Amino acid sequence: MNKFGQMALLCLGLNMTAPVALSEQANDEFSADVQPVFFADNVSSLDVKYVDKTVHLLSSKKIDGNDSIWYQSSPDEGMTWSDAVNITQGISIQARVRRGNDARLAVQGTNIVAVWMTKREGNRHNAGPMMAMASHDSGQTWQQIDTPADWDGPHGFFAMDANAEEMSLVWLDSRTKIGDGATQGLHFAKSLDGGMSWSANQTLDERSCACCWNTAKYDDEAFYVLYRDKDPSDMTLGKVDAEQQWQALSTVGEFDWDFQGCPHIGGSFAFDSQHELIHSTVGTGHPKKTGTYYLRSHDKGKTWTLPHRLGGETAVHSDLAVSSSDGTVIAAWDMITENGFQIMVAESDNQGQSWSDQALLSTSGIRASHPRVVAIENGFLVLWTEGRANKPQSLRAVKID
Repeated sequence: MNKFGQMALLCLGLNMTAPVALSEQANDEFSADVQPVFFADNVSSLDVKYVDKTVHLLSSKKIDGNDSIWYQSSPDEGMTWSDAVNITQGISIQARVRRGNDARLAVQGTNIVAVWMTKREGNRHNAGPMMAMASHDSGQTWQQIDTPADWDGPHGFFAMDANAEEMSLVWLDSRTKIGDGATQGLHFAKSLDGGMSWSANQTLDERSCACCWNTAKYDDEAFYVLYRDKDPSDMTLGKVDAEQQWQALSTVGEFDWDFQGCPHIGGSFAFDSQHELIHSTVGTGHPKKTGTYYLRSHDKGKTWTLPHRLGGETAVHSDLAVSSSDGTVIAAWDMITENGFQIMVAESDNQGQSWSDQALLSTSGIRASHPRVVAIENGFLVLWTEGRANKPQSLRAVKID
């Protein structure tokens, strides 16, 4: 349990088991069909993308004391999977990865790029510079490539995406650290050749939270980034346009949370082009508003609806996705209960205007955290890691129809 979770549990005096109504107009109970589709042992981080009707999964493992990064894919929405490929076979990588600072991937046709933080003894938290690998044959073979960073220091909390023309990456490092508190800066680089070379680094924000994960995605016109800002410590959405110009668009959930530490809580967003919406989840530790919230934007992220709480006040890490066919939204989050962290899920069939009651996905009594949600052609995949305290974690994935 992280410090934020302990604070929420010990200081707020919460009812941790009862479902919380998300709006005055609630849908019926969560009624979608859920079926397990994937399980893997000894997983310390994960990333997942659905591109060209293929699920791409990146995970990290520690085997016999050695760190390794693994890739595999599914052509049928998670029902069957390729053999896992150790993309770092024969390389000493000394990865420093964990949930919330996961190894990340971007997929562009047959090009796939993976990045992660390495260890550097003697640095603060032993954090080291990023390492990168690339495949140009859909993940069959891999090679180490020059990293996108042009500053030799610790880099972490990556977010990546690609479209047909380019691949982009954002991350945090302290080259521009200014002011007090737990801060780093948000930085950006772009590749036009499948990750083999990268643009000069661009600082998007000199003062951001130091250790909250970022989320980044392309729409038709720009590369959007959601990150935790500073002063206050709320989430900011911005975009890098085709001319590589950065524009901070809005605060997603104006909670006015003044916190000089680092809560290790990011957010999520997803585009609904059919209904011209952006859906988002964000977390806050504001004493009067603690929890995870859903919001949506009708104007490309310039303004947002009032926040609706997902789950109870102990909901922490969240993700969501939206169906491209009918606009159904699935949100998942972990929440501190009397049985520890558990994965909850809810759905909206009216573009986020109202939500079903929460439903429990994970096994009661086993700590489960950091869910990821990806929309596939026929439903959604929800993935998370779970395990006993101080034991290796397992990766679980379910399909929601």
